[in-house]
Amino acid sequence: MNIPRRPRVAIIAGSRETAGEIVAQLNGLFGQWIDFSGIPIKDWGDQDIDFDMVLISTHTIFLRNTPPWIKPGTVILVIRRTLTLGSWENVMAIPTGTRLLLVNDEKDSAEEAIALLYELGARHIECVAYYPGADLSEQLPIAITPGESHLVPDYVNQIVDIGDRVVDVGTMVDMLTQLNLLNGTTRNILARYAESIVSRSQGLELTMKGLIHAKKMLQQTLNMVQDVVIGYDQHGSITLLNQEAKAFFSCTAEEAQDVMRLLKQEGAECPSFEEEWKDVLTQIKKQKVILNNQHIVTNGRMTGGVLTLKVAKRVEELELKLRFQPKGHVAKFGFHELVTVSEKMKQIVQRAKKMASTDLNVLILGESGTGKELFAHAIHQSSKRANYPFVAVNCSALPDNLLESELFGYEDGAFTGAKKGGKPGLFEEAHKGTIFLDEIGDISPSLQSRLLRVIQQKEVLKVGGTRLFPIDVRIIAATNRDLSKLVAEGKFRDDLYYRLRVLQLDIPPLRERPEDIPYLATWFLERRGAHPGHVHQLKDALMRYPWPGNVRELENTMEYIAFMNEGCETLEDIPLFLQGSADTVSNRGTPHLDLQELPGEKRELLILQMIHQGRVSGQNTGRRALVRRARESGYVITENDMRKTLDQLREAGLIEVTPGRAGCKLTSKGSAYLQG
Repeated sequence: MNIPRRPRVAIIAGSRETAGEIVAQLNGLFGQWIDFSGIPIKDWGDQDIDFDMVLISTHTIFLRNTPPWIKPGTVILVIRRTLTLGSWENVMAIPTGTRLLLVNDEKDSAEEAIALLYELGARHIECVAYYPGADLSEQLPIAITPGESHLVPDYVNQIVDIGDRVVDVGTMVDMLTQLNLLNGTTRNILARYAESIVSRSQGLELTMKGLIHAKKMLQQTLNMVQDVVIGYDQHGSITLLNQEAKAFFSCTAEEAQDVMRLLKQEGAECPSFEEEWKDVLTQIKKQKVILNNQHIVTNGRMTGGVLTLKVAKRVEELELKLRFQPKGHVAKFGFHELVTVSEKMKQIVQRAKKMASTDLNVLILGESGTGKELFAHAIHQSSKRANYPFVAVNCSALPDNLLESELFGYEDGAFTGAKKGGKPGLFEEAHKGTIFLDEIGDISPSLQSRLLRVIQQKEVLKVGGTRLFPIDVRIIAATNRDLSKLVAEGKFRDDLYYRLRVLQLDIPPLRERPEDIPYLATWFLERRGAHPGHVHQLKDALMRYPWPGNVRELENTMEYIAFMNEGCETLEDIPLFLQGSADTVSNRGTPHLDLQELPGEKRELLILQMIHQGRVSGQNTGRRALVRRARESGYVITENDMRKTLDQLREAGLIEVTPGRAGCKLTSKGSAYLQG
């Protein structure tokens, strides 16, 4: 292995001590790249080393000595010397107008030091050269000396020792440029060095100050960046680390040195820094990280680069904030809003609280209006996912194709009318949180298959997409239908049913917990600001009515009473369906069978008969009116189930559905079918 030779630089000075001082200073700054040799002028003729550059300590040595022979072609520079910032501040502190001695070992050296002070700007004082053998007619009380205090006359009262003069930045820049060593690392060294001296070159000083200021601004800016940022030169040597980088790797730029070595010693697998790379996923310090590497190109040549590192967990947290914040998917109810005095209901609430502490899927069963969604909200709000999204979806409210794209999202151009750029699905938006699938019993077989894959694989494939997106979502499903019966009839996948029914919660209808009826009625009235004092007058009617719409219907009824009766509730003021409830109930015994449980032909005949009777009597035959008429006849059916049955009758040509309030009417085929 060939190790490149360091360039050799000779320092020629008047004395061995001066040469040694300059070599020590330059070695401390650039010794790892340059081989410095200090040689007094009297010994120069004995040297036979082939130097790449010769630095002359001062041009005055040529005045006292024969100019040294130097190999033709060798770069020769005369060193310019200056003062440290601390020494310069001591000189500037001398009162203006002071006349003083400048003491050095030789006349030329003293005069050179005086010229340096004046060049740097010490024009407020008057210096007189003093050296051994100097003949002065006056005795001055103050003296300045560059480390030659022992030569100061005894009559001097105050000595300002400015120490050894140091090499100026301008000389160093010339030296590094000639040796092709001026790069990011050496510039950083020069920048730090320039802060400690007084530069003899005003232009260069301003430039260096500008560079120092720019570097400080850059460093402060990068320290505000929350990602790890590493700057490096064309050789891969690290020139800059921001605070995040220093904290992540537990080192400084000087300690890190090489960018690829820093990454490899942490076990990271990544391409060479000589290539640009984007979003490379690797592992450092047992964390998954994303690396990006970009080059800095000057005049068509790579002169350095910037490496950025993002911790994957932090990226995921930011993504969750972006997903969650603007959508407003939050749980709005807690267990404290489940109002009940029923012991049976209290036991169910305790079961639900226990379910909230797990991460298992929950299936909530119960009639419409029993509060299934309220339980779903409360379970999420009491779970460890409470700080993440709660996304509620009514599966019966949308057609299959639209529900599919809403649940799973779609890619750009997946179908006609698709939003440009695509759209994330509700499963993605519920990542880390909970998705509530209401009316799960109404989804089609094809959607059941896709939903099963999402639950099993914990991955989502968008409509029109080819890439799988991992998700972490808890599922709470609800339905008012008998899923076990649908499974037995082959209308619902058994594997999906068992995946959803890991935990099952059965919410009883209001008629099975009658003690809750007057209590909830009072609570709803108080919430509306109405006076509940007359609820006992309505109690018999409230208790006799079967409440097929359960708690939701009771709430709506109390809203009506509070609004319409201004707090003076009497039996005459309550809605008509409550007034007639006593007779209706007594005449039919225990009414309100589920219309969906009747055989299909019998269910269709009953609905056709209700449409016929409504048209004959001039009443509304719309979907809601038919649901109400079924309830008056002793049957319970949801609006969704009524809509599906009416769609079947229309497709069979038995009814026509007209717009507006006219509702449905029988076709001639429907009339014949009913008569038959």
